[in-house]
Amino acid sequence: MTTTAPAKRIKKTSGRPLGSFSVLWSYATIPFRPRSIGAFLSYMRTVVVNFFGLQFLVKWGIKKLPVVHVDHPLDKTIPFLPHKIGIYLHFINFWIEPLSMLIRRYGAHKAMPFCAEWFRAITTAYDEAARLYRFRVSTMERPAYRKGKFLTIHLLDPHLCCVPSLHIAIVVLCASFYRHFFAREQFPEADQRQWNKELYDGAVAIAESVLYVKQHSVNCVPAALYMVSRLFPALFTPTDAVAFIDALFVQPEGMDEQSARAIKTHIMDMYERFLLEGAHDDDWRAPVQRWLVTYRPEQPSGM
Repeated sequence: MTTTAPAKRIKKTSGRPLGSFSVLWSYATIPFRPRSIGAFLSYMRTVVVNFFGLQFLVKWGIKKLPVVHVDHPLDKTIPFLPHKIGIYLHFINFWIEPLSMLIRRYGAHKAMPFCAEWFRAITTAYDEAARLYRFRVSTMERPAYRKGKFLTIHLLDPHLCCVPSLHIAIVVLCASFYRHFFAREQFPEADQRQWNKELYDGAVAIAESVLYVKQHSVNCVPAALYMVSRLFPALFTPTDAVAFIDALFVQPEGMDEQSARAIKTHIMDMYERFLLEGAHDDDWRAPVQRWLVTYRPEQPSGM
């Protein structure tokens, strides 16, 4: 019996780690296909305009927005671990690798609508976060450490879009999106188990890294989880958020278990606060806006 081309592609992709799929497949395909270019360009626009552009306009004084410091005393209990920067910077390839898997598994033509579906979801997250950033930009103290890749981060990231953390929101959205996608498209059970675990573990590692490299405060995490659970309730529920918080710092580095528990408790309490206070608000931003207006952190020692 002759094996069909789709069956061959599925066989070649099954069982492979997502990290083994080169992101070059996505870079060379998605921006140039009619079925995906629109969603891709919308995403690029929001990243340039609503994330980087907004921050630099505020930094240069062209756009006047109130700046809120969102530092929390618990941040000082988290060690600064520069070696975590590789995990932190894997944020982009983390969600591109599954796209490359889809291209290899389905072929470029059939995969493009699926890729566009993801780009519409991630664009929504960026657009909605920007709506909050335009109410208040937020920042926190980060170490004056500019060695290696940290120098690039300090040059390219004005550090004014902390609440909600898009790093947290996107990795959680990615893991949730594909969990539902694999089930909907009836991927083999073995592939679902393997790739769901890879994505979930990767999301947890990246979420921890944003705190270890001091790019976000513990206050930035619950706002991100809350945003995703309000914007994508079919993908990420409050139960999912609680499970994700529980998965953080199971094996903390450089701090004791008591500190790790205190951090998780704070994140959980803030998430529940946003959820309860926002239950009757049509706009998901409302409880976070109220918090930003009233929050008074310890004064940072420098920027």
